[in-house]
Amino acid sequence: MSQENLELMEAAFDAISRKDLDAFLALAHPEIEFRSLIAEAEGQTFHGHEGVREWWDAVIRSLDIQPRPEGIEGFRDRGVTCLRLAGRVAGVEVPQTMWLSWRIGDGQLVWWANFRSETEALEAVGLSE
Repeated sequence: MSQENLELMEAAFDAISRKDLDAFLALAHPEIEFRSLIAEAEGQTFHGHEGVREWWDAVIRSLDIQPRPEGIEGFRDRGVTCLRLAGRVAGVEVPQTMWLSWRIGDGQLVWWANFRSETEALEAVGLSE
């Protein structure tokens, strides 16, 4: 994985941790497409910067999410990251582990999706054995 892609993903997780929507939007391609495991009940795929804003309000702000990436692994323009999350629901901290698959294009994050297992995440970006 290129150093630029690693730095982009680190910056994305940092922006989420700091609750800095503008910094995150600067890393997201205007045509970004993604699915959130936390918001999966709606079965929704989010699109573009407007989708990022909608997801940000529904997940990051409302649940006070704190992602802790454990290794950002990638190959060329795609990769998988294990995330340990802690969010608050009704004042109670709720921990969760998930796998994030992602793709980068034109120096920005163009796609991501969350999965419950590493196998699913690797398959989603064509990195499974």
